[in-house]
Amino acid sequence: MYLKIIKQTFKKSIYICTSPNISIFTKCRRFYHDAPFINLYKEVSGQSVSENFLLELQKKNPKIFNLSEEQIKYTLQILNKFSITAEDACFDPHVFCMNHLLLDNYGEILRECNFTVILPKHIIRYHTLVKSRTISQLKKEGLLREELNLEQVLHNSFNDWPRDGIKLMNFPDSSTNILTIRMSILEQYLQNKFHITHEEFQKYCKNYLPLKHRPMSDIKEAVNIAQNDIKFNIDTIRRNGFIISSDPVNTKLILDQVNSIADLDIREAIKVEPAILKNHYQAILKIKKILEDFNISNEAQRLCLKVYCMRPDTVQERLEHLVKLKEYQVLSSNPRVLYMVVHERKMMNRLAKIQAAKKQCYSLNHLVASTKVFNTYINSFGNKICSRDVAVLISSSLRVAGISNKSVLHKLKRHKYWLHTALSVVGENIQMLKKGFADDVIFENCQILLYPVYEIEQYIDFLLKIRDGNASVKGTRKVEIDTSYNNLNWRILTDNQILSLVLYEIEKKYHFSGDGIWNKLDGGKINTHMLNQKLKQNSTNTI
Repeated sequence: MYLKIIKQTFKKSIYICTSPNISIFTKCRRFYHDAPFINLYKEVSGQSVSENFLLELQKKNPKIFNLSEEQIKYTLQILNKFSITAEDACFDPHVFCMNHLLLDNYGEILRECNFTVILPKHIIRYHTLVKSRTISQLKKEGLLREELNLEQVLHNSFNDWPRDGIKLMNFPDSSTNILTIRMSILEQYLQNKFHITHEEFQKYCKNYLPLKHRPMSDIKEAVNIAQNDIKFNIDTIRRNGFIISSDPVNTKLILDQVNSIADLDIREAIKVEPAILKNHYQAILKIKKILEDFNISNEAQRLCLKVYCMRPDTVQERLEHLVKLKEYQVLSSNPRVLYMVVHERKMMNRLAKIQAAKKQCYSLNHLVASTKVFNTYINSFGNKICSRDVAVLISSSLRVAGISNKSVLHKLKRHKYWLHTALSVVGENIQMLKKGFADDVIFENCQILLYPVYEIEQYIDFLLKIRDGNASVKGTRKVEIDTSYNNLNWRILTDNQILSLVLYEIEKKYHFSGDGIWNKLDGGKINTHMLNQKLKQNSTNTI
């Protein structure tokens, strides 16, 4: 016995266990004969299927063998709306391979146009019938009645259109197709309803392809839901033409099945980010679950509802990748963190450029903002972080009563170079200090977060050992402290005083200039004199 792979023309490969006594081709025929479509064909036609029939079917419609019984039944349900029987459908099997939404839309449009009969071949050749056949040709083929005025029929489908606003163009049957008449009537309807211009309508047709092949009944329902249920105003609908071409069935399912996202009522969320209507309701529910699994806060979701316009698999893959990056770990508490998910490719490209430029300080805005903003940052002198980013990082990491971004910034701004420490350094310091100090103590001395982690650790380790009575550490110390501390009663020092003393000792070596933050930073020490000269030059230019 051995495994052998037979690659079919359709996507899946069939793994068959064979032996010299078992024919591979017998197995293949058995697979084809057991396909749900073949069972349906045998049932409705009362005929057996020949090998030639199977080969021809596999050549022309290979996907049909992968269809499940549920997919077959759903297709038949749609076709039944247009009085198409299962037997009729089986003799045009390609209809089973069509997208269900397109199948329904195409059949509905033909019915709206008063086709005398709708067969599977008409739905399959929909684009030929509406774009390449004139009205005269369709009447000659008996698909439209000879006396039919298609323009008037389609006008009558809009009940909310004032009769005095109707302007018939009287297109000649001999040179006009269905699509031309449909688009003319739809443009007039939207002009009357939303005062859109001809240029706007052309843009809708170009950018939102479903609009051309959406049934008028669906467009009316989509507009009705948008105005009367979601409560979009006219300006919003005009700016977002996809609202007009949205699938009303999916929109209803979104409103019914998705009660809220980001702690917002679903209707309010759609008002903020109308493009949510483009996504399938099940995809929205999956994204909501993914964000919960990754502990993304409601605030972060509200600030970036665009994430609900993405594919769930994409959101999952990007979050799984991002959580492994130290940049994401540092910025994960930032309310705008989901912009890193939406703009992941751009962000990763920019991170590579930042590392190549040996810049340590960057903000979330630098990673996801416009190209102009990023280029200004990457080509500018020195390193600077965003004040909001560092404030959010500290205030969200420390559990202190009354702490806020404003109170954090008030303390940090006392330091001359407070915007020149990398967020990763601040984040590492917070994690290190939280192991031995209370959050309120760290907050009171939050300027210490700007300094190199290794140096802070050395001083803290040394001072805590002395406070605990370990006198032997004085003989092997790696740090230098003032000799006047010899008479100090170390045992009575509080944690708050220890951190204050650490900050004092680090800065004392630099004559309290603030230069202590540069020491041993990744990327080397920055020339403070050059920085001061550049800052002075910028100040002069501004004046």
